[in-house]
Amino acid sequence: MNVSKMVNSQKGEMVTLLSKLIAADTTNPPGNEWRAAKVIERFFRRNRIRYKKFEKEKGRTNIIGYIGKGKPRIIIACHLDVVPPGDGWKTNPFRMVVKGGKAYGRGTNDDKGPTASSLIAGKILKKFEKQLKGQVVLACVADEEKGSKYGMYYLVDKGKVRGEYGIVPDVAHRMRRVYVAEKGLLLLKITSYGKQAHGSRPHKGVNAVWNMIEFLNILKKYRMRFRRHELLSDPTENLGLIRGGSAPNIVPGECEVQLDFRYLPSQKASEIMREIKNMFREVRKRNKKAKFRMDVIDHQKPVEVGRDNILVKTIKRHAKKVLGKELRFHGLSGTTLVKPLVRKGILSVGYSPGEDVAHMANEYISIRELSDFAKILCLVCLDMLT
Repeated sequence: MNVSKMVNSQKGEMVTLLSKLIAADTTNPPGNEWRAAKVIERFFRRNRIRYKKFEKEKGRTNIIGYIGKGKPRIIIACHLDVVPPGDGWKTNPFRMVVKGGKAYGRGTNDDKGPTASSLIAGKILKKFEKQLKGQVVLACVADEEKGSKYGMYYLVDKGKVRGEYGIVPDVAHRMRRVYVAEKGLLLLKITSYGKQAHGSRPHKGVNAVWNMIEFLNILKKYRMRFRRHELLSDPTENLGLIRGGSAPNIVPGECEVQLDFRYLPSQKASEIMREIKNMFREVRKRNKKAKFRMDVIDHQKPVEVGRDNILVKTIKRHAKKVLGKELRFHGLSGTTLVKPLVRKGILSVGYSPGEDVAHMANEYISIRELSDFAKILCLVCLDMLT
């Protein structure tokens, strides 16, 4: 069994597969993951890999391949949606270009490159299916870029995805790091309510924008209480959106901001929200007409898994064989499919190829890294399931 040679022989198909996935525009919103799922469905059929499709909403397709049966089950969880391309591209973001050993296009790095690599690993593992004492689950899911409402959260809540172990190839850093912790995510919408009036008679209204400014001035001085984490950076808050008013000659009756908090395992979202409510009270002490409302847009708790377990040890061992380097443990400020998997008791880590170029113009990934990643996936699965 020479996995390395087997993967190398599939390089051409992997590049072609990736090119087809890039051409399937799955910009989220609106998603349209059915386009990429169609490409994967043809791949599964060609390689006689059993699969199922699930949709919470028409067109938001999740497609899952199964190799082997029984337990333990190793889920390789990739996502099919991509962020909008934005400006600054030198090439068509949905027509992949290969240059200097790198593939360029929207999603090459996040997350269609790792998806193509995982699928090629699945094709090779299919040849060993009769030897497997367990199952490889190739989960290609929707909506990761917008919170996984139509993707992994839907799948795990409905029992469509089950397993004991999970590998999420969506963290880059060229397979040199294995991510065993993620910060929590709390997205809040804060609305200030006033009273609309003519701009020439502001005393007859209540200016919702000025009240919001008072709140934001307090927020700017806010410092979260926390206990430092060995692998995660300090918690952050970001004012990402503000809208209010409709014309300069109208006293605005409403103003909205959206806030992004990334917090540590030592913190609780409820504590952050309690502090926000205290800020509302502070504004109202000075201005009794000020009114505020807080809504949770999204909340995903922080996750952390142990470092001394069979999954992490097996990844580290085979990564060293393929790459010749020791892996380091890291934590992630962002959010990946690790969160919904760990929430359901599935021991999962982030591990993937690619550099830190996700969401950027001229996004790319090394084709050699994609091949190396497929090798590592094959070796890990064969080690744990045979």
